[in-house]
Amino acid sequence: MGHAPAGDDGNFDERLRRARQKLDPRSGEFAVTDEGNGDSSMSSLGLAIRVGTDLVAGLAVGVAIGYALGHWFGYRALFLSVFALAGCGAGMLNVWRVLKDSDMVSGPKDDGRSQRGSRIDD
Repeated sequence: MGHAPAGDDGNFDERLRRARQKLDPRSGEFAVTDEGNGDSSMSSLGLAIRVGTDLVAGLAVGVAIGYALGHWFGYRALFLSVFALAGCGAGMLNVWRVLKDSDMVSGPKDDGRSQRGSRIDD
């Protein structure tokens, strides 16, 4: 059936060890990564769905609260518009937090410098 590549002694364990060392030469073992446990490994599609859901949910909650309070107090247009804006702001704040956690938005570096290199407190 199959045969060992030329120059090998045919020892499977030895070939496996060399392959693992070629993949991760520092440790000689596979670098096992656990994908899917955090937001940092979120795919682009997952991130887009999360951002859209946060925006729609914030706006929907704001409109629902505004409609309920407006119906209760009789100032439907005022409460609806105020809470719709508040819900939109809350949705955008959630989107900012998600994008900031996923390193899509760059902030100041650890040394207190912005991307241009100037100090923030100057």
